[in-house]
Amino acid sequence: MMTASTPLNQIAFSVIDLRVTERWFREGMGFVPAGGSRLMMSSPLTQLVQGLPGAASNCWWLVGLNPWFQIEMFQFCRPMAKLMPDDARPCDIGYRRIGVWVADFDAALRRLAVLGTQPIGPTLGQMGDRRACVRNPDGVFVELLERDPLPHAQRAQRKGCTAAMRSITLSTPDLARSVATFQSIGGREPLSTELHAPEHEALWNLPGAHRKSAVLECGDILVEVVQYLDPAGQPWPSGYRICDQGILNVAFGARTKRDHTAIYQRALAVGARPNHRPIHLPGAGVVYVNDALGFSIEILWMSMRGDKQWGFVQMPIDKRPSPDSHQVEASVEIEAPLEEVWATLNDPDRMDAWIGFESVRVQRDGFSSRNGRGSERLMRGTPGVVVEQVVAVDPKRCIRYRVIQGSPFIYHLGNIELGETGRGHTRVAWSIRFRSKVPFLGGFWHLLLQRLLHGMLRKGLKPYVEHTVLASTQAR
Repeated sequence: MMTASTPLNQIAFSVIDLRVTERWFREGMGFVPAGGSRLMMSSPLTQLVQGLPGAASNCWWLVGLNPWFQIEMFQFCRPMAKLMPDDARPCDIGYRRIGVWVADFDAALRRLAVLGTQPIGPTLGQMGDRRACVRNPDGVFVELLERDPLPHAQRAQRKGCTAAMRSITLSTPDLARSVATFQSIGGREPLSTELHAPEHEALWNLPGAHRKSAVLECGDILVEVVQYLDPAGQPWPSGYRICDQGILNVAFGARTKRDHTAIYQRALAVGARPNHRPIHLPGAGVVYVNDALGFSIEILWMSMRGDKQWGFVQMPIDKRPSPDSHQVEASVEIEAPLEEVWATLNDPDRMDAWIGFESVRVQRDGFSSRNGRGSERLMRGTPGVVVEQVVAVDPKRCIRYRVIQGSPFIYHLGNIELGETGRGHTRVAWSIRFRSKVPFLGGFWHLLLQRLLHGMLRKGLKPYVEHTVLASTQAR
């Protein structure tokens, strides 16, 4: 006899830039803010739950039209998340894809395009039943659904909210074992229908893929378990941790401690093992378990009184802690074509001539090109030894990076944007966000970094590029 069903009420992500990812889900997809936490997510209790000694992160929550569900986003400062490789595929082992029903399919695609996101494959289906797949800023595959696969599911009334989470897809090396795990924890047998037909594999660039799958209905979220036979998925990366960029885990929720204990015992019965025994607080409790195949699953409980405190109720956007506490900005107009300025900014071999460090070298090539995403630059000079990692590149438009070593800050992220001014000149806007490791030094670092950034652009980059262009013109 099957036990009572348990709803899946959270999908958690490890993100590189909380502000960028949150904006993507909120402005692009139509989810709305639900608060966040920094102190609790850096506490010893959270480290025990997550199984990450010394872990510290800033967490924000979003909610959709689902009555008791949240998107949870962690930006870790310890341990620092490894980037998802550019060639990661939806068939590789892990939590790989989410499905979102959007109230206005065309409007959602337009909003995502404004944010620089385009479908990665064809849009499939007839009007009213269309599907498209995009990748979010952290490389997660996101399927947009015009037709709600659970049309009778209850929808919450939330101002400005136009989306509902509808599915999570995991790629497993063993379909039967994964189905057994999620069936036991979720309390439901697989459905007789499929969420995807073979032709839908073209949405995420796997046309003709051979796979077997099962779908379980867990509350108002469908859990799709897929085993790819051809192409076979790559295993978990060596040294993988749940804090690495991508989908971190999913959570099943109960309203009472008693029900939580029953779900936890069912998880243990199918071979799942906890990072630590369940931790209970007044009105809530949680445990992370890992199944035999490496999938992390959270099991939580909370009374309805805890929904607001723990991110299941819509909140004003300013009611959440910021990962960074300071931002410095500077810009400069350079009398040179955009191509010349881009070539200089994206060439680490010439950086020591203008950036303020005595030497700069690439210590790790990017995933698809030497200077592309994933590239790491070792910089030495008076400021010390610093390692920057490129986290996003939009050619001739934008470079985003983070400092992964040698910074006196945490959540240290930089953004460089380029634009033509209309006179054959180029405007470079550079911003840096950070939080001081020593709180009372934040103001000092802000003033110092502002002065250094302004000087680097005005006295370093601008004259260097303009001189280079002039010398090139005279040589012709």
